[in-house]
This record gives sequence, C-alpha cells and structure tokens, in this order.
Amino acid sequence: MLIWIVVGIALYFLQLLLSSLIRIPQIGIAKYVGSRDDLPELPVIGQRASRAFNNMRESFPIFLGLAVLNLVLGDVSSDAILGAQMFVIARAVYVGTYLAAVPWGRSLVWSVGFLGLLFMLKPIVLAI
Repeated sequence: MLIWIVVGIALYFLQLLLSSLIRIPQIGIAKYVGSRDDLPELPVIGQRASRAFNNMRESFPIFLGLAVLNLVLGDVSSDAILGAQMFVIARAVYVGTYLAAVPWGRSLVWSVGFLGLLFMLKPIVLAI
C-alpha cells in the first residue's frame, strides 16, 4: 500500500505543477517569478490541467484516508491494494484524457478511479 501512496503523492505534485509549466512559455520566466498580478487567461489546455488538478484535490484526501485506514487495520487486503492501484492508475490516465478532451473516456476513467476507492473502503467496512 505504501508504494501506491507514494506514487499517488508524486502524481499529485505533477498535477500541481502542470498548469504552471503550461503558463511559463505563455508569459516567460521573468514575469512568472514576479507578483503575477496581471496574468492573461491560461490557454485551453492549461485550463483543463487546472480543472483536472481541482478534481484530484477533491478525491486525493479520500484516497489517503482510505489508504491509511487500511494500513491501520494491519494486514492490507488484496481488495484494498487493487483499489489503490485502480485509483492511482486511473487518476494518471484521467489527466491525459482531460487534457486531450476525451469526453466519454474521461468520465469512464474517473469511474474506474472511484470504483478503486470503493474497493479500498470494503475491508474497512468489513472490519467494523
């Protein structure tokens, strides 16, 4: 489980930086390291990256909570590990489908990630 937490955190940080990396060619480094008071609107792909990250910010705390609760239970079940794998891989694919504007694909991938959270929840509910 720990490896999936670490990979998930790495993905979170990559998404955190993505819209900023998209903005640098738009405004240049000198303006980027300044106050950035009068920034132009992000290009469409940057806006998508920002929305994808906002979605990650909403779901990642749930993933972390479920992962930690599974670790606290002791022996992490195969369902919980599968769920963590599903979530992290789906979230990585989600970013790509969001940036590429794949409407049904993006929603399908999001659903796989959500299903992964439910897989992680199962052993916790069974332990209650």
